[in-house]
Amino acid sequence: MDDAPVNYIRESTREILKLNRRSHRNEVSDLQRSIKDLRVSPENILSIVQNLKSKSHVTVENLLLLKNALIDDEKNIEVLLKCYGALRGLVRELTGNNVTKQCAAAGCCCNLALGDSRACMAIAKAAGPYLTVLLDNPITELAMTCAWTLGNLAGSGSKVCDILVAQGAVAKLCNMLQIHNENIQDAAVYALLHFAYQMEDDFRPEYLQKVLIALSKLEVNATTSRLSFTLSCHVDFKDNMPEELIDKMLATLKLTVKIHSEKCVQSQCNCELLYAIRTLANMDVEVYDIILNYLIQNNLGQVLLEVLNKDSGAVNESLLWLLGNLYNYSPSNDFFVHLSSL
Repeated sequence: MDDAPVNYIRESTREILKLNRRSHRNEVSDLQRSIKDLRVSPENILSIVQNLKSKSHVTVENLLLLKNALIDDEKNIEVLLKCYGALRGLVRELTGNNVTKQCAAAGCCCNLALGDSRACMAIAKAAGPYLTVLLDNPITELAMTCAWTLGNLAGSGSKVCDILVAQGAVAKLCNMLQIHNENIQDAAVYALLHFAYQMEDDFRPEYLQKVLIALSKLEVNATTSRLSFTLSCHVDFKDNMPEELIDKMLATLKLTVKIHSEKCVQSQCNCELLYAIRTLANMDVEVYDIILNYLIQNNLGQVLLEVLNKDSGAVNESLLWLLGNLYNYSPSNDFFVHLSSL
């Protein structure tokens, strides 16, 4: 396959992942705020940071105010990181015995991890091992927030990913996919998406295999679909692709393409459809016969043409990419004979 289309699709994925990281920032801002949403002065924030540094008593309310302030103004991230000992103090609260304070401290780390790569490097070194250990915590909120934090850290670049992998983060996140808790699974998928994207072919084959097997069993949504496509760009994808994932992507294609054809808005795209198409296009040519037979058996030719005629941007381009690969593989296939007659 020509590298140019793959590079183009990867670059468009990069932009979506940047938006995903910012969007998560807004979600954290809304979901993790205390009931009394107070905007505090820079002086109050500095006082809380100084208390963290000096091992003075820090209350849950202090941590919640700090957590919100880290989103309200990015300068507060610099205030905390430039205060020697403050990050260590935050880690102290993260590893304490008070679960409520642990959750609040984890929220602070999560929002700190929305900073630049320099900030994320410092957080990964100081808090990474503890965040990784807390992924096993039975308190769902704490485990989820730690997974979000690791995902945000990984999103800052491959160097931070390397540190977190060495600390055991990816291995633990893979294990979280096996936990029968949808919130835990979603948080793990979010984090693994950033690791897989930043690390590309350096994402270890043993992790690749575990994640692909898990994805073949998880419910399809926008994030799992993006992760499936990102992993399909991996050099070892074809050697580790489970048959169940092929069936999952084909079923997703069948369901979402009809919905998209009926309800498509040009400025919006169905992420599940978009990434199902891209994942199928990246599969081994040995799978193309299965894809073509599925398209014929489910009479999807007409609806695919309807999607193409709607000029829906990224979905349209990705579908042309898939059909082009299938046609190059078998131009005389009955599917294309039927398609040309429509």
